[in-house]
Amino acid sequence: MDETLLQKYSKKIFGFALSKTQHEQNAQDLSQEILTALFRSLQSGRYIDNMDAWVHTICCYTWSNYLTKEKRYWHHADLERIPAVAVEGAESQEDMLEELRREVAYLSRIHREITVSYYYEGKNMAQIAEELQLAAGTVKWHLFEVRKKLKEAITMEQTEALLSYKPMKLRVGHSGTPGPKGEPNSYFTSLLTSNICLAMYEQPLTVEELARSVGAAAAYVEDELKKLEYSDLVKPMGKGKYQTNFIIRTMDNSNTINQYFKTMAEEVSESVYACVNASMEEIRNLKFHGSHLNDTFLLWLLIPYAVLTQYWRSKDPSELARFQPIERKDGGKYIAAAQIVYEQEEYRKRSLEYDIVQKYVTNGIKSRCNDDYYGFQIESWWSGLEWRDFNSQDLSDMGRAVHLMSSGEPHNDYDKTIISRLAAKGFVSINNGELECLIPYFTAAQHRELDRILHQAFERVELHKKFGRIFDDMFTIWKKEAPSHISEQEIGYQAINEGNTIVFAVMEYLERISKLPLPSEEERKRLTTIIWRLTETLPPD
Repeated sequence: MDETLLQKYSKKIFGFALSKTQHEQNAQDLSQEILTALFRSLQSGRYIDNMDAWVHTICCYTWSNYLTKEKRYWHHADLERIPAVAVEGAESQEDMLEELRREVAYLSRIHREITVSYYYEGKNMAQIAEELQLAAGTVKWHLFEVRKKLKEAITMEQTEALLSYKPMKLRVGHSGTPGPKGEPNSYFTSLLTSNICLAMYEQPLTVEELARSVGAAAAYVEDELKKLEYSDLVKPMGKGKYQTNFIIRTMDNSNTINQYFKTMAEEVSESVYACVNASMEEIRNLKFHGSHLNDTFLLWLLIPYAVLTQYWRSKDPSELARFQPIERKDGGKYIAAAQIVYEQEEYRKRSLEYDIVQKYVTNGIKSRCNDDYYGFQIESWWSGLEWRDFNSQDLSDMGRAVHLMSSGEPHNDYDKTIISRLAAKGFVSINNGELECLIPYFTAAQHRELDRILHQAFERVELHKKFGRIFDDMFTIWKKEAPSHISEQEIGYQAINEGNTIVFAVMEYLERISKLPLPSEEERKRLTTIIWRLTETLPPD
């Protein structure tokens, strides 16, 4: 812990210690123990997002240990015997609840979690201890601390909104071009912004109502609203009220959508597999680079590629063209969407058929292009859900590598650098001194033939008609699920992107019924990656 941090927190830590011990010498002893514990926690090198919260946590735990060690000097009341104490100055029960609501919002994270679990969710101390992985005695001590702070003996209402006590986090994404400062994602760097948007998602609220909902001063809420309104992510609704102006995915509508795609995958997947598998010989006969790769690896590419391209071809482009990203005042052109981030255990418990739908998650369907090449890569459950670096330079590098394979030219120093970079990504290898292509690479003519083969195979069994239903069904679902003020442009764009889920639902179903064996660890690095040339001529050497 450096000198700056020491100076910043030493007075606060001593103030904390003095408020607990009510004795200067004891406070100095406790302060020293807290500083030592804090120093040790920072030596681990762990990333700490909120230093104030972390210091307070260390203070509380050190105080708990200090109490245990010095318990002969301290007297504790039985938690179950603390009498009801009204909040001073409150004229009614409503006033008391308002004061308590405001104070709970300022509690530390651990105190908020325990308070909400115990008083609002009706859990006992054993359940809380198990969920938070704490000793039951520690939970009991925390409740004692909370009761002292809040003068808690009033039965709290069960119907109150929990955002100020149990804030939620949004994962915000966009389709289109972000603003120059990374908008809209850069707006959501704090829990405050996420919870403001959540609070006014279903109904419009005033600044005062928002401040009370999220437990923050109105000045902070106004500052966030100003940024969000500027980019049309928040919409003024009249009478001083505002409402969130983008779609937020919740657990409930996620379950609705996931069940839709599970049913759709069960309907179409085996036909998809039959079409692609029956076309394998004709596709291999195109003699593309990588045509020697095993059937399983190629199917892990060709099936999702075929599903995605046929889904996008199933609707008239002019119909989809009206759902385009929106020009924003922040300089971006995008459609924003978000989903609530749940703890993994809650996601597991509340998701319908979790073991299946967890595989519908993607870390990106990536399209890359430059003047000469186009590339496509999917980050899926089966590739490891890690973000693999895949960019336009890779496309040009693969073009050069394929040229070297075809021409037999000796490799210069720059070629060796390219080959080394591509080999690290799993795209090429050197086998017995020969450069080998490990992902499918097509010329422009070969790629046109690939699309023709797959399209005709799908048309023969009328799969394109089934894929054509997906957008309409997604639009209907989101028209029902989204608040009424969300525009059809936002809903349409959400429906288009939501439809991509059919790719992962088909892959999951085929893996589940053992049609698609799992790829090897080595294959996962380069899984579901394809590159093709846009022009017929080779680029200059």
